[in-house]
Amino acid sequence: MKTTLRMKTLAAAMLVAGGVLGMAPAHADSITDTAAPWSAAVSHDFRIVIPGFLYFRVGTDAPASVDMITFTATIANVGNGTPIAGTGGEAGGGTAANVVVRANTGQVTVTESNNSGGLGLGTGTVADGYINYDQITTTSSLGTLPAPTLSNAGGNTALPTLGCDVACAGPKTTNRTAVWTYAYANANIPSAGTYGAGPGTGGRVTYTATTP
Repeated sequence: MKTTLRMKTLAAAMLVAGGVLGMAPAHADSITDTAAPWSAAVSHDFRIVIPGFLYFRVGTDAPASVDMITFTATIANVGNGTPIAGTGGEAGGGTAANVVVRANTGQVTVTESNNSGGLGLGTGTVADGYINYDQITTTSSLGTLPAPTLSNAGGNTALPTLGCDVACAGPKTTNRTAVWTYAYANANIPSAGTYGAGPGTGGRVTYTATTP
């Protein structure tokens, strides 16, 4: 004859403050099988906790680090319609930025804005006029991590494709890495001067990534 004994154990916890006795289950499960063929099955629960997060990088990977890309025209090529590459970026020989988006709470939206008050890049002298932000083009090395088109008003968006550059399990996960390459379109001849990157001249673009 086969006899199976099953025992549940409970752990008692003494709450010293107030002398209150609290009973807390330890959920220890055990079985003793006393006859052949022997078999004992017990249960154990597992839980995995994954926090939600959003990581976004454009350019140098350091807190409060802001790269500056400079486009310099020459007398020979100014306004001839041939794009001008930049210098000062941390990728692509100076004309590009490394971009990384990682998140696990749903669709990421990247929005561009700038500090020009809707005017574009200036020299600090109103009479010189402005260069529109759409004269700075952005080309992404990865179709699933596009860049928003720059504009004077700001507010243009781009949507990285949900998923990963390599396989990932979560349907709400994004893990994309790309290089955004910038160029000055050089489509016209502005007044002489240095546009942007100074007080009151615009020149700073801010990319903001958001998720639900």
